Amino acid sequence: MKKLIALSMPFLLMIPPLIARAEAPTIEGITPGELWGALKVFLGLCLIVVAIDKALDVWRKYKARKAIKDGPEGQLAEKISKRILDELEPRFQSIESKLSNDKLRIDEHSQQLATMEANYADSAEARKIILAGVKAILSHEINGNSTDKLKSALAEIDDYLINR
Repeated sequence: MKKLIALSMPFLLMIPPLIARAEAPTIEGITPGELWGALKVFLGLCLIVVAIDKALDVWRKYKARKAIKDGPEGQLAEKISKRILDELEPRFQSIESKLSNDKLRIDEHSQQLATMEANYADSAEARKIILAGVKAILSHEINGNSTDKLKSALAEIDDYLINR
């Protein structure tokens, strides 16, 4: 119908100038102006019929969807979706609990790792002090004189042990 109207529009637009020129009565006393008016009324009625038909199509589709939703198929689909959700809910809860447990473990591991890194830094400092003491002892054994190095190494070891 829309194509028919679209195709006939150029023709219909050409009619009014033609009607204005020929106002003489033609077919049994009907003027071209009256004929043009009747054609406009007819086309208006056709448009109203098409609009009502489209509105009824929309209403039928709505009712059909509602009937499917309210009918046995819709109830079956609702039962299936509810059953699936009921089956999946415990799985979701178990996954969430596992995730929270994993997060707790990761947090504990992060704390342990931080403690180990701090201990490693502390042990690296202790190794330096021990090596300085061993070097001072070796130096004293080799030449027998380095008592000042032994005293400073002993002071560093005491300082480390006290401040730790």
